[in-house]
Amino acid sequence: MKSFLQPLAIVFFVIASTAVAKADVVFGNLGASGTAAIGSTNTDYGPVDSAELSLAQGFSVGSSSTNLDVQSVKVGLFATSSGSVPLTVAIYSDNSGVPGSALFTSGTVNVGNTGVYTFPFSGVSLNTSTSYWIVPQGPASWYLNDDDTSPAGQNSSGYAWTSTKRNSPSVGWTTPSPNLSSYSVSINAVPEPSTLALAGLGMAACVVAARRRRRS
Repeated sequence: MKSFLQPLAIVFFVIASTAVAKADVVFGNLGASGTAAIGSTNTDYGPVDSAELSLAQGFSVGSSSTNLDVQSVKVGLFATSSGSVPLTVAIYSDNSGVPGSALFTSGTVNVGNTGVYTFPFSGVSLNTSTSYWIVPQGPASWYLNDDDTSPAGQNSSGYAWTSTKRNSPSVGWTTPSPNLSSYSVSINAVPEPSTLALAGLGMAACVVAARRRRRS
């Protein structure tokens, strides 16, 4: 009985140890840890703006990406120098290369002076081989990153930048002119629970097999 319970206990221990996953930066232009600085250049946007109703950073999820559950999105914003404004960030679907409709909306964050703000998400599971858009709510000013570089996949995530778009009242979604693509953004995500469970089962099976070989 003891010889049976020991490997069984190992199985449950390994699975349990994979149940809590560390969030990793999977996409953005604020570095692999999401802590790089924003620059001094920004673009105003919002419902009352005559040029940009909204701005969007596009990204794709790779076919082999595993970190699909979004935990948070960071963006560099300014809303007001006096007090704060409650804002959200939305993840949009892709509609032929431009933002389609909002799929997920973050929790509300009070945005004031210039800074990098973290917008929390819950229950967000992205699909592999699929494109999405990050669209901050306005009115606000979205800052470029300090290095003036486009976002990219981080930490070997398989994510990639696709495009930057602006939503003009007269023509809809177009590419900004000049082509500003360095609006600051950083996405944190973890593996799906099913992925963790499969990894845990595989590790546990290896442990049990090794114990059997030692007994024989």
